[in-house]
Amino acid sequence: PKPATGAGEAAPAAAPATEALKPEPSNPDAESKRAAKAAEVAKNIDSGATRVCILNFGAPSGIPNRPDDMVGVQVNVASWRHGVPMLEKDKVDVVVVRINSGGGYTFERSRFQELYQNVYKKKFRTVGWVESAISAAAMSPYVLEEFYFMPNGNLGGCTSWSGDLQSTEGLGLEMILAEMEEASRLAGRSPAIMRAMQIEVPLSCTIDEKTGDVTWFQDTSGEHLVNPQGQILTLTANDAVKYKFARGIAATKEELVKAMGLNEVVWAGEEATRYIDDNMRAVHIAENRWQDKYREVLLYSGYAEQAQDRTDRGKFVGKALAALREMRSLYATNPNFGFLNNVDDEWFRRVEQDLKRLLRDDR
Repeated sequence: PKPATGAGEAAPAAAPATEALKPEPSNPDAESKRAAKAAEVAKNIDSGATRVCILNFGAPSGIPNRPDDMVGVQVNVASWRHGVPMLEKDKVDVVVVRINSGGGYTFERSRFQELYQNVYKKKFRTVGWVESAISAAAMSPYVLEEFYFMPNGNLGGCTSWSGDLQSTEGLGLEMILAEMEEASRLAGRSPAIMRAMQIEVPLSCTIDEKTGDVTWFQDTSGEHLVNPQGQILTLTANDAVKYKFARGIAATKEELVKAMGLNEVVWAGEEATRYIDDNMRAVHIAENRWQDKYREVLLYSGYAEQAQDRTDRGKFVGKALAALREMRSLYATNPNFGFLNNVDDEWFRRVEQDLKRLLRDDR
């Protein structure tokens, strides 16, 4: 699937057929540069160095015009799945999932877990590098065995919400707890850790002085109290390393590959990195456009309801229908836009029907 684009963006006009028959002017310098670049790429691929690609799960902090980082919207499985052939084409060995997101939709969490477990982990050494991973952003890549933290990194606070910011309870909560127990098993870590990130239960551990092995307890009986009763766990970088959740702390990509035990590295996968970053920006623009159009539909529908003059009412209905059409177009590129406003196909049908009803004299 292609990345979402800003609403209303015109497609480039097709070139006349005769233009395609014209040979491109010869440019020896450009040809020489392309040949040199191809030779350099081939040399790097055959050098024996480990080819490492960094993919952003949410944009890093501090970049200009940083897009939003909602899992299921800007951070979406479709773009990560689309990037796999690009990584394979560039013979990438290691994929670094650089995480900086405040969370998002729960349905996308399980999709990311499936993608990482059944695709990325089978094709690449896939590791997490945490700047900030909250809620769905912590749970989505939780199936990865290897985590590294930035110095101020944090991971946790994985409470789930539904509806009007109501915490998930009952069967829904039990299903999420069970899902994350399975994710913990796939990653080879104790389910007690994630459970303390989801609900207010204590967590402690004991570290074997000889082997360094960590034994976890869902109570306070361990030598180290990691999370007291009545709190939700969030791991800091220092604690993540201390309790063997993470394998190291790295502020830069150079420090990261050193912590990973890699000596000779080639930074690769630029096409996939660019694609995922561009997708986040494009979806950010489209999502903002979606919210604008949603407000316009509500606004002009209200004006039309109140208008006594039939001509005025028709103008307002026309503006509302135009905004509704644009919403439909955006919805087609990313149906996840609809979850925030409880919009689905039935909502579109109902709103369009109500607007057309306003045009009738016998309404």
